[in-house]
Amino acid sequence: MNRHYGLTTAILVAASTLCADVVVFKSGDKLTGKVISVADGKMTFNSAAAGKLTLKMEDIQTFATDEPITIKSPDGTLTQSATTAAEEAGRVTLTDGSSILLTEMAAVNPKTPKWTGSVVAGATFNRGNTHSDSASIDADAQLRRKDDRILLGAGYRYDKQRNKSTGKDNTTDDNWFLKGQYDYFVGEKSYLYGNVLYEKDRISHLDMRLTPGVGYGYQWIERADLNFSTEAGFTYVYAEYTDPDDTREHMSSRLAYHVDKTLNEYVKAFHNVEYLPSLERSDYYLVDADIGIRTKLTGNWIVEAKASLEHDAKPATGRDKTDYRYVLGLGLTF
Repeated sequence: MNRHYGLTTAILVAASTLCADVVVFKSGDKLTGKVISVADGKMTFNSAAAGKLTLKMEDIQTFATDEPITIKSPDGTLTQSATTAAEEAGRVTLTDGSSILLTEMAAVNPKTPKWTGSVVAGATFNRGNTHSDSASIDADAQLRRKDDRILLGAGYRYDKQRNKSTGKDNTTDDNWFLKGQYDYFVGEKSYLYGNVLYEKDRISHLDMRLTPGVGYGYQWIERADLNFSTEAGFTYVYAEYTDPDDTREHMSSRLAYHVDKTLNEYVKAFHNVEYLPSLERSDYYLVDADIGIRTKLTGNWIVEAKASLEHDAKPATGRDKTDYRYVLGLGLTF
């Protein structure tokens, strides 16, 4: 062991007695604090003096931790151990006496994939000159893993108004939906998807619509502050209408995109569009779009304002082609 490396070892041992992690750079400089994680060739380190830092692994000679960390190897194997200086520079020694090259650390304390999403609800009750009740609820969830992604969603809308002259209630909105999508990434940004949507709208005389589909997607941007993806594929559309009874089924192509942007610590904007033109009838197509903004209040509480459009080029007899909805709701994220 050379003199320089012996000094490094002494530093690490001394730091461990003070219950702090230490990073020693190839330049000889060192930092004390806490190793948080390693990913993509970079270490996230909470320095006692400078706060949270991002360090390049290529600049690090060795490091030591006073508590066990989880080390992920390139083949996916996970090892949990505290670390100390190794005999050879560019390595760390584990509790069992074995050592590992820093370049063989695919990750340290890798994040465990978990479900994220939100539940947003809104309600309005008017009494007096106007007698009406309205309510809505939307829920979404996402699980993003290294090679795949699961997306789930559900929603319900209801609105009722009373005619004061007749005393009768008139329901003006009553619809709900369930949807799911599975994305399998065949490349860093490319993925294959399969999805399905089930919806029902009593006011539009839509007894049910089922739209399963498959296709190809491309994740142009995937960051904490910005996401943008586009999709193209094929969808089978099966719909049943009432008043009058009518059943429709056909194949459609599908074009869609999603974008969300975090504007600052508190505000996030989003926009979605889906277009389903029939491959059998040029005059029949479906469009579903929304745009909104979400504001963080405190903790996991949010306020969301959203406008949506649903267009059916061939609705049930006597029904409008387009429905517009504007929703302001209070919700929770997880």
